[in-house]
Amino acid sequence: MALTGCVSAVPAWTGGSTTPKRRADVAAGGAVRIAVGDAEPSESRFHEAANTNGVTPVAMVRYGVARHLDLGLMVAGTNVRVEVRREFVLEEDTTRPTFVVGGALSYGYIPNVAERGSGSRVAVDVPVAYAVDFGGIYDAWIGARVGAEYITGTFTNNSETPQDGSAFAVRAGPMIGLAAGLRRVHAFMELTVAYEHWFGSHEDDASGSLSLTRGGWVLLPSFGVRLRL
Repeated sequence: MALTGCVSAVPAWTGGSTTPKRRADVAAGGAVRIAVGDAEPSESRFHEAANTNGVTPVAMVRYGVARHLDLGLMVAGTNVRVEVRREFVLEEDTTRPTFVVGGALSYGYIPNVAERGSGSRVAVDVPVAYAVDFGGIYDAWIGARVGAEYITGTFTNNSETPQDGSAFAVRAGPMIGLAAGLRRVHAFMELTVAYEHWFGSHEDDASGSLSLTRGGWVLLPSFGVRLRL
């Protein structure tokens, strides 16, 4: 079930460098979460909130606060992400290789769909990438992301009775991206492949507690257009 408000499809959108000092990058696009884990079927809204697949619209702005340092704000569906990034330039030339290291914190609201409960999610994400800017025309990056996520709320379960639930996830995996365009406008795409594992429980009137313990691979392809101001 594709529920935009539930999907934790939040890309990194690393690019080939940080945003230059006193310049801004504005981007818009989308991301898709494709979970291929081994979760057991469940009618629990809580399981949906933790594991559902779907498509999420994404918008982002970054501002260069200093040379090689920028701050960013991203909105992905009902998720809001703030980040700080630092780059370590290996060579200042037409072809510009660098390491980009970031840290991000996000908060997401899980809306009440069909009166089946609502909640919230908090996540941390640390992307690290080797990136190359080819004369401002092409960007390419490859790296990895490590993160954790916590969700909590009151959701319906198999008996359709709203009950408290919470879960914690850890995930890690590689990412790769490519951008092309003019100096000010670029189209880009990025793919993250992560293994994630969830630990959690959902209270139930009949059985006392429903367990959510599962692991599997998640694909996160994303795309967008970036404008440098």
